[in-house]
Amino acid sequence: MTSDAQQDTDTIRQARATSFGAAAGHYDRYRVGLPDEVVDRLLPAGLDAVLDLGAGTGAMTRRLVGRARRVIAVELDPRMIEVLRDGCPGAEVHQGAAESLPLPDACADAVVVASAWHWMDPAAAIPEIARVLRPGGTLCIVWNRRDRSVPWVADLEAARISVTGGDDWVDQRIRHYLEEPWLPAGSPFDGVEILHLPWAPTLTKDELVRMLTTYGSFISAPEERKREMLAKLTEHVHGDERIAAAGDCEDALVTLPMVCHVWRAGLAG
Repeated sequence: MTSDAQQDTDTIRQARATSFGAAAGHYDRYRVGLPDEVVDRLLPAGLDAVLDLGAGTGAMTRRLVGRARRVIAVELDPRMIEVLRDGCPGAEVHQGAAESLPLPDACADAVVVASAWHWMDPAAAIPEIARVLRPGGTLCIVWNRRDRSVPWVADLEAARISVTGGDDWVDQRIRHYLEEPWLPAGSPFDGVEILHLPWAPTLTKDELVRMLTTYGSFISAPEERKREMLAKLTEHVHGDERIAAAGDCEDALVTLPMVCHVWRAGLAG
């Protein structure tokens, strides 16, 4: 890839990564978080310091508070940081990027990246993460995704892309991170472990619809288009008989099949 093409790719990635801040509160309210069981598998109890990198509005940060003496969160978008600080008063929050961390050397026992690695440049981020980790430290990369092996979930995802004009850019970018023990040449990490942890949160049909509006293609659309897209997404969710709710009242809950993909490696030496 030429330097100009790489610069264009980096610009597109950064623009997409910071698009969510325009709806930070909505994003925090409706994105499905992470189960405590996943964090239990990620990290041992009693760590001194953990860094949540690309923390967003704090879905992972909230799970880390209380599991380490010091919880550090680094996020690039100031609009996300505002929500993060409100929801995670026990965390130490910094504005910054994975490629240039605003932290001293050897300050963390573990670095966790939750559903954010695809916005980062591994060639620049890996050395920075290694720099802030202590000897024997761990890098944990997590993606929380709807389980598309379930037919109605796959159809729901296809409807979201069709209605909002989105694409599979993120899915294409992260696919090899989910399945392969990738590492940049000369990486200081080794001992890669890959886990796939199924789980199933519950939410109302309205919350399911609203979750579909927390993606960049919806957030960046004109307001008049958002109304039309919301109506179509609502029609799909309420019209698909496979999306069953327990009970028939307005607040009845839908069980949403999810898979939490975990990629973990230790700092060599």
